[in-house]
Amino acid sequence: MAFAILAAAGSVSAQTSARGRAPVAVSASAGDLSAALAQYSRASGLQVIADPALLRGRRTQGVSGTLTTAQALDRLLSGTGLVWRLNGDAVVITRAAQARPAAPAPAAARVLSTEDRAETFAELEEVVVTGSFSSSLTQALDVKRRADNVVDVITAEDIGDFPSQNIAEALQRVPGVSIVRDRGEGLFVRVRGLGANFQITTLNGRSAAVNENVRDSGQSGRQFRFDTLPSELVAGVDVIKSPLASLDEGAIGGVVNVRTFRPLDLKTSRLALSGDVNYAENAGDLNPRLSALGSWVNEDRTFGALLAAVYDQRSLRQDRITGVTWGTYAAGVDTNGDGVSDSGRIIYPQALRPTLEMEDRERYGLNAALQWRPTSTTDVNLDITYTDLMVDYDELTYSADANVANAVRGSARVENGALAGGTFGGGTSQIGHEVSRLHHDNLSVGLNLRQQIGAWTVSGDVAYARAASDTPDPITRSRVQGSVGRIQIDMPKSGGGVPSIRFLDADMNSISTLPGRRLEYRVNDTLDEETAIQLDFVRPVSFGPIAKVAFGAKYRDRARDYNRRDFNITRGISGVTLGQDFFQPFSQRDFLSKVGAELPRSWVVPNPTRFLRQITQADLEAPLSRGDLRNSYQIDETILAGYGMADIEIMLFGAPLRGNFGLRVAQTEQTSSGHADNGRAALPVSFDKTYNDVLPSLNLVWEARDDFQFRIAAAKVITRPSLSDLAPRLTLNSSGALFTAVGGNPELRPFEAWQYDAVAEWYFSPSSALIGGAFYKDITTFSTRRRSNIVIDDVTYELTAPVNGGTASIAGIELAYQQLFPFLPAPFDGLGMTANLTLTTTDATYYDGTREFKDDLENVAKQSINLTGFYEKGPLAARLSYSWRGDVLQEVGTNGLESANDRAFGSLDGSLSYKLTDRLTVSVEAINLTDQPQEQFVADNRFVGYTDYGRTISVGMSARF
Repeated sequence: MAFAILAAAGSVSAQTSARGRAPVAVSASAGDLSAALAQYSRASGLQVIADPALLRGRRTQGVSGTLTTAQALDRLLSGTGLVWRLNGDAVVITRAAQARPAAPAPAAARVLSTEDRAETFAELEEVVVTGSFSSSLTQALDVKRRADNVVDVITAEDIGDFPSQNIAEALQRVPGVSIVRDRGEGLFVRVRGLGANFQITTLNGRSAAVNENVRDSGQSGRQFRFDTLPSELVAGVDVIKSPLASLDEGAIGGVVNVRTFRPLDLKTSRLALSGDVNYAENAGDLNPRLSALGSWVNEDRTFGALLAAVYDQRSLRQDRITGVTWGTYAAGVDTNGDGVSDSGRIIYPQALRPTLEMEDRERYGLNAALQWRPTSTTDVNLDITYTDLMVDYDELTYSADANVANAVRGSARVENGALAGGTFGGGTSQIGHEVSRLHHDNLSVGLNLRQQIGAWTVSGDVAYARAASDTPDPITRSRVQGSVGRIQIDMPKSGGGVPSIRFLDADMNSISTLPGRRLEYRVNDTLDEETAIQLDFVRPVSFGPIAKVAFGAKYRDRARDYNRRDFNITRGISGVTLGQDFFQPFSQRDFLSKVGAELPRSWVVPNPTRFLRQITQADLEAPLSRGDLRNSYQIDETILAGYGMADIEIMLFGAPLRGNFGLRVAQTEQTSSGHADNGRAALPVSFDKTYNDVLPSLNLVWEARDDFQFRIAAAKVITRPSLSDLAPRLTLNSSGALFTAVGGNPELRPFEAWQYDAVAEWYFSPSSALIGGAFYKDITTFSTRRRSNIVIDDVTYELTAPVNGGTASIAGIELAYQQLFPFLPAPFDGLGMTANLTLTTTDATYYDGTREFKDDLENVAKQSINLTGFYEKGPLAARLSYSWRGDVLQEVGTNGLESANDRAFGSLDGSLSYKLTDRLTVSVEAINLTDQPQEQFVADNRFVGYTDYGRTISVGMSARF
């Protein structure tokens, strides 16, 4: 059975402890046993642990007076068939071993309504032990058990309880969840293998505005950037895998609901402070992180105010080889030195780019909340969350562009039709230096009123969300480019290191080796705004199996504005042998020092300040170019949704069956505006699209035994296309040796799917469970990316654009195990562990012209594993967590060798903390302890990319008052 922690304060060392003997004033009301035990634990200061299923439907005669522990608990449990015992620092309630089973209660008494379950959990949540990882797991498991739908939860009752610096990283240990990292920090979340575009993120149940990528041409669309949200502002996260009709539509993978702190939820006034210093191994810098949370609640607990703030800096460095693409060369190469091509058709690497990326990040976060609960029938909440992230970006790179047609006789090595190495004449190289300042701010404001009017509960919610991303300092790329003669390369397979690159005729540290190419200057800003109004009505009923009905409506108005302007300045640069003032020293050490390949580890660095002098005020004031118009767009989206839902509570084969069924109907109106290029001019265009979705859902839980339950769920779900994919835009990229283009498609349809879940849950001991489930998603419509060549101004670009695709399916299993080991002999009784495994298989139908074929679904991780071991005993706490996900394939369907697959990746993270006093704790945390790099590959495991971001270690202290 899973035990819930009903209350906590102080500790009890043995059954004969002074606290156990000392009488205390107790007043616990007659009626519901769970509520009475919570009242007793608050009065006595003792932690009480009991299985919610064991307490369900049981009543007590109550107790009042000044009594000892034994007297009070004996009276409270009299006639219930339950007994109590002191175990360490807790009172544990269990079934009496020899007691005669109590007479079965009527069905109406045995089955709690949804509202009753919520109220009971509110009592449990009120006094959960704070600052304890195991107690957070206990609470999260109880939420999962009581939920009618498939949901996993992470809770943090106090500031800084997450075992990582980022919410995405904390979510790694949730079954079926893996993350996408950027510069070593969690950025996006995957649920059940599906990419971030299949999830939606809400903040306190409200849509979150999304900050866009403004660093390069790639855009995030609807994907929430978790690096903008500090974990110290977050009270908990719900990963909802099967929807309710009352929830926002839009997620085929899952809904990630982030909950911020509220004062009345914390129950008492408190102050929490924390500070740490982190060290990023590759960057070699020490950075601070400070946070504070202050909460005030009046004596009557009817009004509260809360303010939480966080400030941190991070210095990051990535050593990479990127930009590698593989092309096809039909003529083949000479491998035996006789001057005749003998290899046949081959694939060969293009544009190898060793790259050093550095960032200095500065982030602020603020969460403010007001709560007013004058009576049990009125509840008013105001939530305000604001974050601000500033990034100073610095990138140094050079390329090795070998000319496969000029392979030196007999030097080429071909393995299974792929060029693995050789010496090539007529090579070229480009050296670049990119600098920029990127800014992201995110504001969320929500006002909620819940009022009980007779039997009805009416809720109204008004919300505004805004996310702005821009470039306060422009993105500048200073480039030199030219011929370098012979290049010798050696291409290992992915996982076998990085390529060796030798410039046989060129000195990459000489300013005279390469002439100037150009200055690229870009300003970019984007604004994502949403206003939402929601109204909900809930009423308990007694109509056969239906225990509650709910219905409501929501209106959302969203706008995305994306503006980009580019200048390519060649005046005084192109073809010129530049002087010393156009360059600066290479200031970094140990570039790619962890790999044994031979390649230049330093090179001349263009000076962006000097290059920037080549742009004039007249350039900046020139009218928008065709390219500027093509790159910019606006998406307006209006969604009107309504739902109806009913809760079910009946007996099935002598055991409770609960759940809900409902229907959500949503109408989406979209307008995509921008400019289309006819090859001669960029012309304004606008596309309107309206579609309707009817989305039924069903969630059922059968509580077969006190410790065992089954759940099934079925629903129709959608994922709307990425906002950037809907844009009538065309972005050209001529920075590298390969000219590419990215386009949008306003005619994209939403992804639609039917999804099914079946789960068995065994709660076999306190705070422990073994859970196994299967899921299936039948995606009836989806879009994929198609590549083709287009000609703009007599230049051929390889265009990648989304198109409506065919059908797909995803099937998988989830296994989860969680257990505490208090029964082990001391000191091992503080051990615990969690483990989960997710396996998926996919199948998709693709169309390439008139050809139809099947392949795996792109951007899906087929396996993910999360293991966490922890120890908590007295003042000491330690955690070690390993998160791993398998290969993520992009080279499927119509995607070719240009689509890089992500190699399997795992991260080992750990933390150690010690309580110096009841209020003061010191801690050490480490991320990526095994120093694992991230790698990419294409067909036959060919190398595409390598990223090393190193370890991060932090040392900190926290105080709670």
